[in-house]
Amino acid sequence: MSRAPATLLAGNVAVSLGPDGAPMATLTHPAGGSCQVSLPGVRVTTWKGADGVERLAGGPDGGLLSHGLEGIIASTDWTIESLVGGGGDGDSLAFSAFAEARSADGVPVRSRAEVRLWAGRLALSLEVAHAGGEEMEWEEEEDPAGVADERRAKRSRILPLPLPDVGLQGSLCCNEAAGSVGGVGGYQDGTKDAFDKTGVRLETMGFSVVKSASSGSVMQFKTLAPTEIALQPGETVSGSLQLTLC
Repeated sequence: MSRAPATLLAGNVAVSLGPDGAPMATLTHPAGGSCQVSLPGVRVTTWKGADGVERLAGGPDGGLLSHGLEGIIASTDWTIESLVGGGGDGDSLAFSAFAEARSADGVPVRSRAEVRLWAGRLALSLEVAHAGGEEMEWEEEEDPAGVADERRAKRSRILPLPLPDVGLQGSLCCNEAAGSVGGVGGYQDGTKDAFDKTGVRLETMGFSVVKSASSGSVMQFKTLAPTEIALQPGETVSGSLQLTLC
C-alpha cells in the first residue's frame, strides 16, 4: 500500500496516517464543519457540520465514495494529487486523488476524485477516462522482439471501456445518532421524502439517476449515470454530488 509522509499540510487540510496505516486527509473548515477522507478508494468516512453531528453512516459499506469501478480501479491505485487549504469562511477546502489502472481486458484507465468542503456543505466529484487514445498518440516504434505483445496491447487500447453502473454512492444517518451500515434492503428510485429523514439535501450533476434504500437509522443511496456508459479511446465520463445541511 502506498504511504504518505507523516504529515502533509495545506492550510486547513492535513494528511496523516489513519488508524489502519493508510493516508487520511482531514479537512477542517474555519466556519465550522469537518470531514475525513481515506485515500484507499477516496472514501469520505466522516462529515460533521458546525454542530458536531455526524452525518455519514459508518461500517464497511458506509461513507461516501465512487461506485461501479470495482474490478477496474483497486482501492490501492489512488495517489494524492492536491490539497487546497482555502481562505475565508466562504471558501471551500479540497482534497483530490488520481489513479491509473487497466481493466481486465487491458484497457488503460485514468480517474480523478475530488472532495470539497464548505461550511454546511460537502461535494464529491468523479472523472473516469479511457486513456487508450492518449497512449496511442505517444506510442514509440515497435520493438521487433516484442511485436506480438505490442499488438495485444494495441488491441486493448481500442477496446471500449464498459462502465454500466458508474457513479457515486453514500450512506447517511437518519437521525442524530451515527449509524452503521448493514442489512439495508433493495434500492428504489430516490425520493425527496427519503432525504428529508437525513436532514441533508442532495444535488447531482452528470450522475443524475438517484436510488436509495433505508433501514433503521441508515439510508444508503447511489447517484448513477442516466445511461449505460461504454467509453471509447479518449472519451471521459464525469459527475458529482453535493450534500447540503438543511
